[in-house]
Amino acid sequence: MPEENLLEIENISKSFGVVRALKNVSFSVQKAEIHAILGENGAGKSTLVKIIKGEIPHDSGKLIFEGNEIKIIDPLYSISLGITMVHQELTVFENLSVAENIYPNNVFKTKGGFLNKTAMIKKAKENLLLFGLDIDPTDKITYLTLAQKQIIEILRSIALKRKLIILDEPTSGLNEVEVKRLMAILKRLKNEGITILYISHRIPEIIEISDRVSVLKDGSYVGTFNNDETLTEQKIINLMVGREIDLLYSKKSTSEEILKEEFLKLEGISKKNSIQDINLTLYKNEILGIFGLEGSGAEMLSKILFGLESFDKGVLKIKNRQFYRYSSEILIDNGFVYVNRNRKEAGLFFDMPASDNMAAPVLKKFSKFNFLNFSKIQAYTEEYIKRFGIVIPGIKTKPRNLSGGNQQKLMFSMCLGVEPECVVANEPTRGVDVGAKAEIHKFILELPGKNTSVIVFSSELPELLTLCDRVVIMETNSIAGELEGDSITEESIMAIAAGSASKNNINKPVKN
Repeated sequence: MPEENLLEIENISKSFGVVRALKNVSFSVQKAEIHAILGENGAGKSTLVKIIKGEIPHDSGKLIFEGNEIKIIDPLYSISLGITMVHQELTVFENLSVAENIYPNNVFKTKGGFLNKTAMIKKAKENLLLFGLDIDPTDKITYLTLAQKQIIEILRSIALKRKLIILDEPTSGLNEVEVKRLMAILKRLKNEGITILYISHRIPEIIEISDRVSVLKDGSYVGTFNNDETLTEQKIINLMVGREIDLLYSKKSTSEEILKEEFLKLEGISKKNSIQDINLTLYKNEILGIFGLEGSGAEMLSKILFGLESFDKGVLKIKNRQFYRYSSEILIDNGFVYVNRNRKEAGLFFDMPASDNMAAPVLKKFSKFNFLNFSKIQAYTEEYIKRFGIVIPGIKTKPRNLSGGNQQKLMFSMCLGVEPECVVANEPTRGVDVGAKAEIHKFILELPGKNTSVIVFSSELPELLTLCDRVVIMETNSIAGELEGDSITEESIMAIAAGSASKNNINKPVKN
């Protein structure tokens, strides 16, 4: 007996001006399955799920849900059908509490019809514990970290039992432990009869969690494949991009060109109720990785490193010049750039043309007597668009109209355009596909050859293995260990990060 379909997608097409995002896409999603959608950035994945959610209309084709065609294009109507979605770009309500964000629809009522806050807060607490979060549900969500906000969005989608839950890059801001908890939750929901439509660029996740995988390429449907022993990572990559991807999961050994010449040094950096006694050295032309689980202090350290947060004591040295207090502007003047982990919040001007974004950090290059040379800005933008392989209709296109991977590459090109001496990259490949990830990795690996030192904060262990000469691991707001060269493995990093390094005799820095 064939499996019963919950959703049927029939010849869906969608264009944005001259750009055709979807071309006659057709496949079905079965009841109580975890169905993954894969494809490079720009393949049409997010456009398709927004159409299913009723957020944008399709130009042609049909959507059939539980045997009936969906003819009303409206998000609230989709919710009434039992369809909910977690977006790639966060949509939390910053002015509301954690509990109110999980339950924004006032589902807890007293007999008199008023909001039952006690019941809502109690249930929100139970849901937070699914991810091991000890957060007060009455706290304002604005004070949470990016990863915590992402978890709140996920909890909002699963808190009320829906028939179809769409997850668009749900793990892009989560660490390894949180990802494992999400995987367990999704498997439980599937067993309860709920269908999951899952978009992720993390192929190992797809192989672990999905029953079937549908692949899109350049807006067209490639095929749907059962997740069995024949569906390997390499096969998925070939289906998505149609070419071999180098450097994606390769292992980097320590470069012999690093002469141990100190470029940056932190001595005794501490901040009250946060990081404590941080001693850290970055050598010239080195790629240094920093890893930590949620609450380890790694996120705070990334902000302090670029002057986005102050510290109470300690000293920072740049090429032996001491700074007891400094700002982002001072660091920029000393050759630093910062690639933010949240391109929407602090990375790109989403409603300004790509050319304006590119010119913003280097206006002095293109101005004379306070007048801008727009022809030079155009040539400069086109050069970096070509260099970084950014897929974009034109230099006047706004970043909000680009795919996530192309947004990320645009942000990276903005930073590298200033020819920095040091790049601090916070989750440099967050939410990008395997092709864009490999390209960004290639850009980063080329930087030491251009006399640029790099610090990479990443929650993806394979990324750290691919990029880094050394990895510093944080745990409970301090540095717990350091690994170098061939000693850098996923197991050793996680052992230190989870506080179990002493059991494995790897709690001290390891040198080749």
